[in-house]
Order: sequence, then structure tokens, then C-alpha cells
Amino acid sequence: MQRFAKFAIILAATFLVHGSAFADRLYLLNGTQIVSTYLGGSAGYVQFRSGNGTVQNYNLSSVQWINISARATPPAGSSSTSPSASPNASAPASGSVQGQSATVPSNTGSNVPQAQAQLALNFHNAKRHDVGAPPLQWSATLATVAQNWANHLARDSGCNLIHTVNNQYGENLFGGSGAPYTVLDASQDWYSEISKYTYGVLTPANWAPTGHYTQMVWSRTTQVGIGQATCSGGGTVIAAEYSPPGNYMGQKPY
Repeated sequence: MQRFAKFAIILAATFLVHGSAFADRLYLLNGTQIVSTYLGGSAGYVQFRSGNGTVQNYNLSSVQWINISARATPPAGSSSTSPSASPNASAPASGSVQGQSATVPSNTGSNVPQAQAQLALNFHNAKRHDVGAPPLQWSATLATVAQNWANHLARDSGCNLIHTVNNQYGENLFGGSGAPYTVLDASQDWYSEISKYTYGVLTPANWAPTGHYTQMVWSRTTQVGIGQATCSGGGTVIAAEYSPPGNYMGQKPY
């Protein structure tokens, strides 16, 4: 699977949940509810295993909501997933806690579909909850900024990952080809930098290899918006804008 190179020039990457789970639920846009074990997600799909052992992939474009139960004792090297919406809710209430996310508006402000934006926001907030950071809200205004920059990168820079100059927001970029990458894939890729992060203040030494992750969980950041664009060669470029920005040297992310 071929990807564009990712640059660690951050202004202010794929993960699977391993181990057992219980009462995981998948809600499809057609109203279908599926109760099975969440295995993970990548390349525009989420994967569940039913009680009889059958593994099924579901295209994110057909997904309305995912409810993943908490793992009481996650295996070494993986992170627990916080409880999500109640089975009767299509999305959690605004201002909710414990890794739950505010509802992404139907008009996301970008080319990112609402269901996929919700998955990315949920993922951000679950990982923020893991470190005690408050949940982010989706900003259609930031998503429009991100979409404009993604369009520019796809149209004018050959999908090279070049950051906005003098940006007032924090910014994470992702690019890939060979698969239909989504904003959840990008979020998972940024989060993977946790494996290189040792908790402490941000320095020039740890900023480059872990700055995508630290921006995701920066505790004083309150909003995020994400945009995506298709490159002429068929690849995907994804931009995320964060406000207020994080990644201040000499400060801890949370």
C-alpha cells in the first residue's frame, strides 16, 4: 500500500483495537443495528466480528454511528476505548464527556461526509479522554479553512504536504494513495505517533516525531475541522485545523 511521505512540520499516523469487547454496536444509515465485536478500521472501512466468528467489513459511507464498549483490562500496547452513545441515540449529546463527542452538523463545512466526520471526531475525543483532556467540538468554520487548504494542495502542489504559512490554527496533514483514505484513517495515523511520545514538555527534539499526536490531545484546544480532497493521480490529501492551536514549546500537552 503506497502512501505519500508524511512531514512532521506541525504548526501550533494506522491503529487497530486489539482484544475482546462486549456489546459493541454498529448503526447503519438504513437503520440496521449490528451487535458484534469491533476489530478496527482502515482505508474507509470498519471491521466487526460476529458471535459465530464471521468477520465483516462495512464501508464508512454506510455507517451512522459506532458504539464501542469499554475494555476493562486492555492488553499491553493498546488503549482502551471509552463508552460511546447509548443504544437509542444516533449521536451523543453536545458537551458530553468520557470520550463522547458533540454531534457533527449535517453541513460539515467541508467535503467530509457527516458520518465520517463524526467517526474522526469520536476518535479524537476518545483519545483525549484517555489522557484527561476535554472533548473537542466540530467547527464548520475550521472545516472550511481545512477544505480550502486541501483543495490547494490537491490542485496546486501535486498533493505535497505543505503547511499553511502564518496559520493562526494548529494544522495536521495526511496524504495517501492506493486506497480510499478517510479522515478517520488520517486521525488514526496521527495518533500512532503516541508510540514515540514520552510525557513531558514539548521540545525541538520530541516535537518533530510526535507533533501530530500532541496537537490531537492538546488540552487547551477546543475545536477541530477537517477537509479532504482528491489528487489528480487518484490519491487523497487531508487537512485538519485546530483552535486554539497547540504544540507550544516548553509546555505539556495535557
